[in-house]
Amino acid sequence: MVSSRRQSITLLLLAFCVAVCFLQLRQCCAEKEEGLEFSDHRSFGEEEEEVEDFDDDSYKGYDSEEFDESAFDFSTFGEAVDEKDVVVLGAANFTAFVKANKYVLVEFYAPWCGHCKSLLPEWAKAATILKGEVPLVKVDATKHGDLAREYGVEGYPSLFFFVEGAHRPYTGDRTSGDIVAWVRKKMGPPVEIIKSVSDAEKLLHVDSPLAIAYVEFLEGRHAEEFTAVASEEDGVLFYMTNDDTIALVFGLEKKTPSVVLLKQEDEKVSTFDGTFERKALSNFVSENKIPLVVAFNLETAEWIFQNELIRQVLLLVDPVEYEKIRPAYYEVAKIFRGKILFVLVDLANKEVASPVVDFFMLPADKTSILGFVADEEAHKYLYEGDFSLDSLKNFGDKFLVDDLPLYFKSAPIPEKNDDAVKVVVGHNFDEIVLDDSKDVLLEVYAPWCGHCRALEPVYNELGKVMQNISSIVIAKMDGTQNEHIRVKPEGFPTLLFFPAGKKSENPLSWDAERTVQSFVQLLMKHATIPFTRPEIPERDGGDTDLDGMEGDSEQFDYEKHLGSLPETEISTLSEAELKDEL
Repeated sequence: MVSSRRQSITLLLLAFCVAVCFLQLRQCCAEKEEGLEFSDHRSFGEEEEEVEDFDDDSYKGYDSEEFDESAFDFSTFGEAVDEKDVVVLGAANFTAFVKANKYVLVEFYAPWCGHCKSLLPEWAKAATILKGEVPLVKVDATKHGDLAREYGVEGYPSLFFFVEGAHRPYTGDRTSGDIVAWVRKKMGPPVEIIKSVSDAEKLLHVDSPLAIAYVEFLEGRHAEEFTAVASEEDGVLFYMTNDDTIALVFGLEKKTPSVVLLKQEDEKVSTFDGTFERKALSNFVSENKIPLVVAFNLETAEWIFQNELIRQVLLLVDPVEYEKIRPAYYEVAKIFRGKILFVLVDLANKEVASPVVDFFMLPADKTSILGFVADEEAHKYLYEGDFSLDSLKNFGDKFLVDDLPLYFKSAPIPEKNDDAVKVVVGHNFDEIVLDDSKDVLLEVYAPWCGHCRALEPVYNELGKVMQNISSIVIAKMDGTQNEHIRVKPEGFPTLLFFPAGKKSENPLSWDAERTVQSFVQLLMKHATIPFTRPEIPERDGGDTDLDGMEGDSEQFDYEKHLGSLPETEISTLSEAELKDEL
């Protein structure tokens, strides 16, 4: 998974785009009006269903465990999906089925998982195509948690390919064509020999990318080099011929060895011009198998976020304006192929664009280009030039070396800001928080955070208590909509103290009992500018406290709690408990 591969949750920031759509789909599962309640990660300061026994002679009975459509609304995905060829298994019959079949492709899923829903129609299509060759299985991991844990399932969906009982992760893409190609490739030889011109002409209409090699001999060094690459690369079908007539179908002349890669994209043909050896061939296939410009949607989002190209350029544009920009955007994508991933977000498609627009705080009615680096720092750069090729290329060159002004998202500055707790956004952060004449306590919160909501009445009361002390500012900032180089929250709420006269130093992280009394005591201890202790109103039952909240904050972890990319983290809760948690 991407989090373990890169050892960073920052890559998952962009996953919030898809997570918003995912959360909308999960609304029908929610039984409480409150926002997401996340588990605590850092200190601040099932009974299984009966499934029919395995029948050695057929799959009959394996689909008797009905998929619970009440868990979500299928109308989001259009017509109902025909899963007649998908085998439904559980703990009672899984092992027997896998032992009885040489090849099995298995999906561990959760009914509420957005990515599982997206995979559903593709999985069903692939099951029908592969019927009689390889059974495609699904297992509800929320009902069969022990089985999922046995196979090391850590997210949804988790896909495994079993060969004679031994399993390995499925590493292909998640369209039906890619699933079929990947499975057939693992079952048979990595390279197929094209035997006739008619077979070659049929390949011109295949949706999956094709790598075609024209060699002098079907055995020998060149064939072995090409076959070695085919064994490693997923998402591409590999074919070979030594017939010059067949080679001409693909535009290959009589020069051998030669390779072309064909795609059903704007850039239909890529020709290999390097040394015919394994590393060069692998680089060629890896770089050219993906589209020059990837359209962002629910299906491609996972692939985008898993991509090894951590430097990504997002173009947010409507279709009419895109036609004007398209030639230059494609040309610059060619120039930076293999260095930058270029993504297209259609502003006219609100379902797709709105999460991206909202997450990055970009205009929904204006063309924008944003450079995003998916590493620990998650730097962002907003493009401000025209859409000429020279200007775009200049942006790309500077983007590669981080020679651009950083972009920080910000909500609009509030027209009125005279409440006891001041509202801080990205654009007024310096004015309020970095005012050298003030001691400033800042809460960075998230609207969905349960701990933040529990803290709110205490924090508001603190603001009122300190309101008449001119040297003290009690402030709050929505950390999901605002950023600043001086604030990098790892959890919510994050409480930071910026002392007067020391704004160039790192702020103090506050680890304290969350009562008004405690806050006041700490302010008196750490404030640069002395002040007289204010009177704290008495409450019935004593001072306001947050029972069980001391020292807690909610981890800012998109992967675990927002159905992130590429997988949704498994909860140990039952399905009913999951609904309660929502």
